[in-house]
Amino acid sequence: MSSRGRPAPLPLPQRGSPADRIFSVSELTRGIRAALENAFEPFTVQGEVTGYKGPNPSSGHAYFSLKDANAQIDVVLYADRSTPAMRAGLQNGISVQIYGDITVYEKSGRYQIRAIRVEPVGYGALQAKYDALKRKLELEGLFSPDRKRSLPAYPTRIGIVTSWQGAALKDMVRILRTSAPYVQLVVADVRVQGEGAARDIAYGIKRMSTSGLVDVVIVGRGGGSIEDLWAFNEETVVRAIVASKIPVISAVGHETDTTLSDFAADNRAATPSHAAQIVVKDIREIRETLADMSNVARKGILRELKHERSKLDGFANHRAFREPAWKLRDHQQHVDRLTGDLSQALRNWVTLRREFVTRCGAVFQKHSPAHSFAHERGLIESCRKSLHQAAVTGIARRRERVESRYHLLESYDHHRVLERGYALVWSESGAKLRKRGLDLHPGDPIEVQFFDARAQAKVTDVKETS
Repeated sequence: MSSRGRPAPLPLPQRGSPADRIFSVSELTRGIRAALENAFEPFTVQGEVTGYKGPNPSSGHAYFSLKDANAQIDVVLYADRSTPAMRAGLQNGISVQIYGDITVYEKSGRYQIRAIRVEPVGYGALQAKYDALKRKLELEGLFSPDRKRSLPAYPTRIGIVTSWQGAALKDMVRILRTSAPYVQLVVADVRVQGEGAARDIAYGIKRMSTSGLVDVVIVGRGGGSIEDLWAFNEETVVRAIVASKIPVISAVGHETDTTLSDFAADNRAATPSHAAQIVVKDIREIRETLADMSNVARKGILRELKHERSKLDGFANHRAFREPAWKLRDHQQHVDRLTGDLSQALRNWVTLRREFVTRCGAVFQKHSPAHSFAHERGLIESCRKSLHQAAVTGIARRRERVESRYHLLESYDHHRVLERGYALVWSESGAKLRKRGLDLHPGDPIEVQFFDARAQAKVTDVKETS
């Protein structure tokens, strides 16, 4: 036994000894454990929690790893050496101080820290980044329940954005093929962790959204540490989910894992398998629903038939069918009364119309067509003369305007100015009109344009006019 009451370290065989002992794996591991436990007194170590999945359901023990920039070590926190508050404060990404000792888990041969006390000392870098980005996107309304859409009731085409090699895809395909063999699956193979994974996932969601090939998209992967799942916390993935034209289900990790993609998605599934279960109706459930609908429809039809049959029975027993002559006499009496009313109405109508025709004849006599034609002919002749006079006056006025503008246009013609003795001075090539003389120098070639000719010349002298 050591001075600390622990088993003494395994004695190492002397090199070169002819009687070297051969140890079993258990003996060797037990000796390494004893050596480590004897070499280290209880200590305090600080690092970032990773790989934490909550207490084991059966034992209550908690398992996770502690890491820094260069190394990582396993940690076990036994249920009887911790409090509920201590276990509740644990989560991936936070920085903690652990007081404990070193030991070896002999079953796997891995050394680990046996924690006695765990105290958080602040968020880790990833957790701080997660919280900051969550606050930013939440303020933009990207996680608002109001913008989230319902899943289609009976989708027949399902898109899956995940790794082709992952177990998550195999689980989803197995469940969908079993419960809904009628659906068509379209898979976008993407990286789900590591550098470039977020870009691949966002592009896969966009392709699914714009392809028109699917009704709903599942995006996700299996469980892992916060680092493994980090691609689903990237802003580019969150914005791709929000921009999707079709509903998106986020199925990342286990039930305890929560990523920003879960907040942005239209529906969040606890696991990829759960996503496959909620996205479609089980074919057995559909068949039961159809059977129930058929039964309801059949009962409704039978109820309507029974009602109509009852009405037919009522008609068959009606007095009109049992005593048709009585009904005919009743109708004949009604017809006689209507005939009398109709005859009286016709006599009254003829009398009224005769009086109306008489009044109209008197009016027509008063307004003879010949008189009306003469009056209208005079109006037409008056209009004709007025129109003729207006046309003559308008033409004369427009002729004067055209002649006035013609004379004005002639006055602007530079050839008229040249006729009066003026001339234009051009550059030697005749491409540029010289407007100022001070730009010329003696010896410069110029071209002078008169009314009837152009002359080449050279400047002999330039004087400024006062």
